[in-house]
Amino acid sequence: MTMGKQMGTFGTYAENAARIAVLSLSCAMLATTLAACKAPEPIVAPAHMRRPTTEIVGPRPVSDNAVSQKRDTGTYPTFSQPLTAAGSQMGDDEASKMEKSLSNLGAARRNGQISEAEYKRRVAELRALVENQKPVATPAASQ
Repeated sequence: MTMGKQMGTFGTYAENAARIAVLSLSCAMLATTLAACKAPEPIVAPAHMRRPTTEIVGPRPVSDNAVSQKRDTGTYPTFSQPLTAAGSQMGDDEASKMEKSLSNLGAARRNGQISEAEYKRRVAELRALVENQKPVATPAASQ
């Protein structure tokens, strides 16, 4: 036996390494070839289909909310009550006057022409006017 050569059962160390490299390369090529193959189509037959799950439905509680229950008053519904008219709407000229008035009020406050108390009084007056102009809900007719 010479120095540097190790003899095994199948040959030298270098020969075994070469065989392992060739074998692993061929396995890698075989794996990529098999990966490119097409998988078989799934069977679409009633025996292989997924069944829907069962849902058991029982009685449900009834809400005692007045809206959800029928009101039996013993009479027919009536629509004879007079309808309330909506408040009169502001016209374009009135809107421009109001806008000018509000702009003047803000400018007077900035310039110090009116006191803070006077400004707050006028703002409160305008807010009260807004509250009076809000629509009022009409009562629903009996059913």
